[in-house]
Amino acid sequence: MIGLILLLAAPALELEASGGVAFPSPPHPAQGPKAAALQIRAGLDFLDHLTVSGALLGVPGSDARNTQCGLCFGQSPTFKAISGFGIVRLHTDADLQAFAELGVGVGHLVSLSDEDYFENPPLSGRAGPAFLLGGGGRWFVSQGLVLGAQVAWSMWTNVVRREFFYGATPMSARDDLKVSAVLLLLSVGWSSAR
Repeated sequence: MIGLILLLAAPALELEASGGVAFPSPPHPAQGPKAAALQIRAGLDFLDHLTVSGALLGVPGSDARNTQCGLCFGQSPTFKAISGFGIVRLHTDADLQAFAELGVGVGHLVSLSDEDYFENPPLSGRAGPAFLLGGGGRWFVSQGLVLGAQVAWSMWTNVVRREFFYGATPMSARDDLKVSAVLLLLSVGWSSAR
């Protein structure tokens, strides 16, 4: 029965590459760096309103220096992460489309740091649940060619902060933090639907 429904739905293949900027959300770190963000997505469009996709999101920044110094000022801010998502996207049916999407998957925050390591030690993480929530629009420019723009929010879990001193107060290490970022992405894609 499900196979018959899928055949009647005649899914269209979609491929998309996106690039833009990622801004970490406070308070991790207080004045986090912006970094490039890249995403690739492949999906199947069912019934002209629902796309089920797989996507890879990368923030290919640099790694924080591993240091325990007491006066670590003027370091380079860092932001580096990767995630893989299963995404459900709802969209309108026209040459100019609006869409909203929700993604769940696995992610890894590699590094996030401010310029000042003294009272803001670098954050890192290990693989854990990751989430994506976004919306935007896309335009079918010509046969199969799609241009789009998107604003999204992504969150990485299992983030770790090492032990440090805040002034004279010792702060214990934590391994239960979450970090999120706002993404602004422009995309180019191909769809067999139009």
